[in-house]
Amino acid sequence: MIPRPITSPEQLGSGHMSPEAIMMYEQFSRIGNDSNGQAFQRVREADETQLIDVTGSDIYIGYALPLSSITATVWKIKKINTTNPISIFYADGSTLYNKSWADRTTYGYTS
Repeated sequence: MIPRPITSPEQLGSGHMSPEAIMMYEQFSRIGNDSNGQAFQRVREADETQLIDVTGSDIYIGYALPLSSITATVWKIKKINTTNPISIFYADGSTLYNKSWADRTTYGYTS
């Protein structure tokens, strides 16, 4: 909701905007256009590929961009240990996309 314009000095600080502030708001808060009035081009992010491997009481879940090789070091891998208590750990403690899915069982897993 855009605050109402100020029409008197008494309204300062009472949820109203000055005419100058409204002009700045309209100029710099445009949605969908750049400063030249050109429409932004919509770019959709690619969904991640997700692989799951269940090994005993461990569930490995890997995330990478679509069509990523399982040997490339572009994966984020977490391991869920389903014993009591259930625990979630990341490969070498990293939440970055810097692991290989093929090597998922060789990493150390820490939270």
